[in-house]
Amino acid sequence: MKYVNFCLLATLLFIMIAMIGCLPGSELGTAKKLEEAKDYRGAIEVYQGVVVNKPGTTEARQAQLAIGKLYIEKMNRPQEGIKAYQAVINDAPESDEAAEARYSLGMQYYRQQEYEEAQTQFDTIINDFPNLELSHKAQLMLAKSYEDGQKYELAVEVFDNFANRNPQSERAAQALANKARIQRNLLKDDDEAKRTLQFLVKKYGNIDTAQSHIEKAKEELNDLNAEIPKPENPEETQIGRAMARQQERREMNRPRGGSEVSPTMKSKVVVEDSGFGISAEEVMRSFGGETAIAGDEQGTYYDAELMIAGFFYGDENYRDAGALYFDAISRAEAEKVRLEPLNYLRLSICYRKLGMHQKAAKVLKKAASRDPKVIDAVKSTGQNQYTNGEYEKALETFKSVIGLNRNKDTELYWFVGKTYEKLGDYKKEREAFERAVAINPEDTDALQSLAEVLHFRLKERKLAVVFQDLVENKRDSFETMKILGDVCYKYGEYSKAQIKYKAAARTAKRHLEKSENVAEKKILTHQYGHGTILAAISTYKQGREEDALKLIDTLTSEYPDHTLLPYANGEIALIKGDEQGAVDAFKEAIEKNPNSDIPVIALGDYYVSKGYNDEAIALWEGYLETDKYNAKVMRRLKPLKDSSE
Repeated sequence: MKYVNFCLLATLLFIMIAMIGCLPGSELGTAKKLEEAKDYRGAIEVYQGVVVNKPGTTEARQAQLAIGKLYIEKMNRPQEGIKAYQAVINDAPESDEAAEARYSLGMQYYRQQEYEEAQTQFDTIINDFPNLELSHKAQLMLAKSYEDGQKYELAVEVFDNFANRNPQSERAAQALANKARIQRNLLKDDDEAKRTLQFLVKKYGNIDTAQSHIEKAKEELNDLNAEIPKPENPEETQIGRAMARQQERREMNRPRGGSEVSPTMKSKVVVEDSGFGISAEEVMRSFGGETAIAGDEQGTYYDAELMIAGFFYGDENYRDAGALYFDAISRAEAEKVRLEPLNYLRLSICYRKLGMHQKAAKVLKKAASRDPKVIDAVKSTGQNQYTNGEYEKALETFKSVIGLNRNKDTELYWFVGKTYEKLGDYKKEREAFERAVAINPEDTDALQSLAEVLHFRLKERKLAVVFQDLVENKRDSFETMKILGDVCYKYGEYSKAQIKYKAAARTAKRHLEKSENVAEKKILTHQYGHGTILAAISTYKQGREEDALKLIDTLTSEYPDHTLLPYANGEIALIKGDEQGAVDAFKEAIEKNPNSDIPVIALGDYYVSKGYNDEAIALWEGYLETDKYNAKVMRRLKPLKDSSE
């Protein structure tokens, strides 16, 4: 009997051990031991077992993360690793494991120098997982990927965002030091570097852990022959003075019993996490001490929050200001109270200043959907800032509501352009006016302003005449309508571009039918073909492949030997992703008509897009040997050669 009981006990123990071995944690441990033994295939099989047996669980996602890491880091099979990470994201896009998967994907793309793909992953982490420490690492990697991808202005912006997310810390000082380094060494902008370094010394000079950065910043300022400011005294800032006044009021209002009087009570609204990395309660406590903020009988808690948020905002502490604006707006909305649009604008700006652009857009989109007057109110704020000479603030204000209402975007871009004019950034001024024209090609204010920046500030007077003709409604020329179509196409307004290109082709055809001059007919035939092809490409970009091919077929039937037909095939091949087919077609078009700059520019632009700068330089220099004054080719060639020297 004892023997039977012993056997039964042994059997039960065996079953329990087997069951324990089947637990996910045990399987993950087994896989980890196989990894340590460098049996990577065995480890992947065990991890895959967890994925299959426990779908949708944390353990399964952790196993997928481990699979991705093994494929990339140990087995040199990056595509398999990328699939594993993507599976985690698809399974639970809002999970912490999805954030880890995105970070690993971003790092893999970064190592492959696929910077845009890396930036997409890092930016998503910043916006969707702002409370994870991983989001701070992602923001630094976002800045680094912009820098390595030679998008230096964006790198500067992201380092600034990171500093705003980590106020009063050594991390902020490091980010500002990096910002100044890029401004001075890569953008060659000593003035901006000087301002950043001076701000660094002023803002963080009294922080012990930042002293190594402060000393280096002072050396840089000496090298730039710039003034070294005194470190900021926190009590002399706007928020410092406000906190001092608040403390005085608390002492005056404190009765002999020692408790506060007339506190402004917090409503019982449960507010979701704002993503600023600090709660509104923490900010309020830092301002008013351990007790509630005192207010009058009509005061509400969100009124107090908005008032204090204004102080933090004025001192450029966008993290703390944003936490308060978010909380106050949530509480007011829960009580169905309509707040001033300025509060939504400032919350949006706080998000943008921390690099959370997607959240910034959502704030204003939500506000505008509730109250259409929000956009007009924000625009009026920007106009007041512009009138007061606060151009940087005006720029930020106008940009914050672009895209919320297409009918207002032309006017907003026009204001952006006028603001860039005041700031002396004429290239960005031109871009803003071009965007305004692309959205509404009939807007005479935008056309006039574009003509003026081209003529007076950028000295592109021939192009300026085209837009001045459009202002005066002189549209009966191929070149005028083609250039207007180019602007629309450049900014993705393909439907409008198609209309303008068709108008250009019709104009050339009309003149062609009347012409009796052989040389003129040749030029007009070339123009008609070019306009038709551009209209077809714009149609294709709208997803209307059949209609686009009909246009090409019509041109082919009319002019089967038109020298630009191979060029048309090349452009369509590019849209389809057939890069070699596009290159071959462009070369065929060049052989058919070596004098046409159209396929030469198209092929050169393709080379530049792939980083084949030497090939582009050789192609364009060769073309200029026969057409040495071609302005379009020269404009492309000069910056390319300058960057290669």
